[in-house]
Amino acid sequence: MHEIRSRLKRGGNLKGLNLREKWSRKARAYDDLSILAALGALCGLLSGLLMALFYAVIYLPARYFIGADVDAFETLSVEWRVGLSVSACFLLALVFTGLPKKLHKVGVPYVVERLNYYNGNLPIWNGVVQFFTAAVGLIGGLSIGKEGSAVHLGATLGGYLAGKAKLPQYGVETLLACGVAGAISAIFQTPLAGVLFAFEVIFLEYRQRYVLPVLLSSVIATLVSHFLIGSLHIFSIDSISSVVLSLDMFLACFVLVLFIVLLSALFLHTQKVLWRFSGLSVWIRFSVVAALTALVAIYFPQTLGSGYASLSNVLSGELVVYSLLLLVIVKTLLTAFTVGLGVPGGMIGSTFIIGGLAGAQVAQMFESEFIYIALFALLGMAAMMAASFQAPLTALVAIVEMTHSSEVIVPALFVIVLSCLLTRVFFHQESVFTERLSYIGMVSSINPLQRYLRQHTVKPVAEDVLLISAQRPLERVKDLALSVVDYAAFEQSGKWYFVRRNSLLEALQTLDFGPQSWLVTDGEKVLMDLTKAVEPLPIQRIDEPASLEIILNWFQTTGLSEVLVSLSDNSLCLVTRQRLDQFLLKSE
Repeated sequence: MHEIRSRLKRGGNLKGLNLREKWSRKARAYDDLSILAALGALCGLLSGLLMALFYAVIYLPARYFIGADVDAFETLSVEWRVGLSVSACFLLALVFTGLPKKLHKVGVPYVVERLNYYNGNLPIWNGVVQFFTAAVGLIGGLSIGKEGSAVHLGATLGGYLAGKAKLPQYGVETLLACGVAGAISAIFQTPLAGVLFAFEVIFLEYRQRYVLPVLLSSVIATLVSHFLIGSLHIFSIDSISSVVLSLDMFLACFVLVLFIVLLSALFLHTQKVLWRFSGLSVWIRFSVVAALTALVAIYFPQTLGSGYASLSNVLSGELVVYSLLLLVIVKTLLTAFTVGLGVPGGMIGSTFIIGGLAGAQVAQMFESEFIYIALFALLGMAAMMAASFQAPLTALVAIVEMTHSSEVIVPALFVIVLSCLLTRVFFHQESVFTERLSYIGMVSSINPLQRYLRQHTVKPVAEDVLLISAQRPLERVKDLALSVVDYAAFEQSGKWYFVRRNSLLEALQTLDFGPQSWLVTDGEKVLMDLTKAVEPLPIQRIDEPASLEIILNWFQTTGLSEVLVSLSDNSLCLVTRQRLDQFLLKSE
């Protein structure tokens, strides 16, 4: 009220408040949210269906060979285990040999690369390659997970929907997050963890603006997964009725943290060594993977595949005949070799298994009534995922949602935080995906200015433009005096020009001194030839960009200071470098 009274005293009206403009701006924001929510819901539905199809392609053949427990490759004969792994590597090498190099890029690092460097544009064919090659590797029992492939597929789906809807850049990123969250949620049936994964691992920051559509996508994808796949029970934790926070327990947790930190360092640094050989022929790299997997298939078949069969066997009391420690190290190295040498697949599920087995191993070291094997398996899973991908909240929520138990929250926070801290401080280790991008000379996150520019379209810096003809009737020129638009634009001989409205009105006033050279006639009409009446400025015309980042890059590349932009409603607007700089200074 004070602002209104002061404006009434100064000017006697409310024009300065721009109430209508503010209301329209808020209305447009809510309209954008409703559109993104609807597209997010559609993205969640399609992500759930796509993941159900992915499950079917992987597990229907496995069910034929193995039976009900589709991840129990140890139940197969040695010949079958070796034959499947070698055949999978051979088929993958054959496929990648016949594909162009640009289709070889798949997985989570590729999604982050396309998000940061290509505005989230993910080619469909790379997603198709990811779908079938990951399925081949998983059916063959290779030590990879399906989660990284799910992220790529979900992101591709979200980007495709955004492209079809012609959304601005912030809309593209929102739907990409919807696709990632939906895919992870459908794979694990953990809706909240899927959302956190999209923010912590893909965007490396929490974005409140995207939360509602992403949550909606995640929930719908989980419901579709429940309906088509059924409830996923990783393992039973009925034995954990309550957790006693004793000194013995926290001592065991600290030992587990040290074990997890060493395992995550081994996991990453083994891959770093193998990345140096990415230039070798795919036949050489995949042959090494085939040989190692075949050797492991003979002596350690529990480490094959992406499932939780080995961990479930430990928790159910079916002890293996050799040390769990050896099993943990073999699984860590085999997964690192498989992924590090370029086999398409995920790592999240494998880190869960590694951490779970490590937790069970630590629990067996402490003969105490307060140390539960199932509890420490959970803690190990959370700590290993958090340390490997630097996603502490995702790891915590995933464990709680997968087990439907809140008893593990306090000890899980202890091992997760310590694991992440020690991994960063002593090994200077970031997320595996971040390290991979850094190795190839790319950044995993964009700077704050780029992020801010991507969140805005050209509309905040656009100035309205009147579209007129190069020869305009004098009566229509006079009408410009009633307009509030400062600029006019016209096209002549395939080129665009713009003029100030005031310049046309000043030229019109020269008629008071007699006929002017810019007067032309068309039948009975008297026209003003704008090219002679004023000095129109040539200007380039472009289609509406997805964000202010693109328009800024255009100014920097061309060296021009203004441009005509064709908006989606077929109108034109003028964007100047000066107006853009003023917007950035005002915002800052």
